[in-house]
Amino acid sequence: MHCLRFSVMPWAVTVLLAVASGCGRYHEDDWSRAWPARVPASGVVRLDGEAVDGATVVFVTERGGKFYNAVGRSDSSGHFQLKTFRPKDGAVPGTHRVQIEKLTFSDPPADLPPEASYTPVETSHLPKRYRSPKTSGLTARVTEAGPNEFVFELSTK
Repeated sequence: MHCLRFSVMPWAVTVLLAVASGCGRYHEDDWSRAWPARVPASGVVRLDGEAVDGATVVFVTERGGKFYNAVGRSDSSGHFQLKTFRPKDGAVPGTHRVQIEKLTFSDPPADLPPEASYTPVETSHLPKRYRSPKTSGLTARVTEAGPNEFVFELSTK
């Protein structure tokens, strides 16, 4: 029993040191400390009243001469969460222009010879105007106070 205690001790000390030293998934450095503040932001995308699964939502804002994009992907209920630098870190506060797109690409035919080239066919599942923040007509105001929950009701008309 005494021998087991000594073999566990170095492992336990290593774990404690790693936790105490701030060992984590992300490393803070001068670059990441210079990032602007972000706040949680999420929402829902619907097309003609139906949830849109697999849409890419992009919020674009400018601050201090720099542009920042926050991106999210909608699930089967149309819900998305934004990230700017790290998963679920949200969006930079401010007014954002918004673009939403859902693209799929065709698979190559099963009988295509290995040496043959294939260019997939792109299919857009949302009206083209939503694919650009300049033409979508969609905006969002992200605030530090929140709640920053946005609903985008898109239309095919």
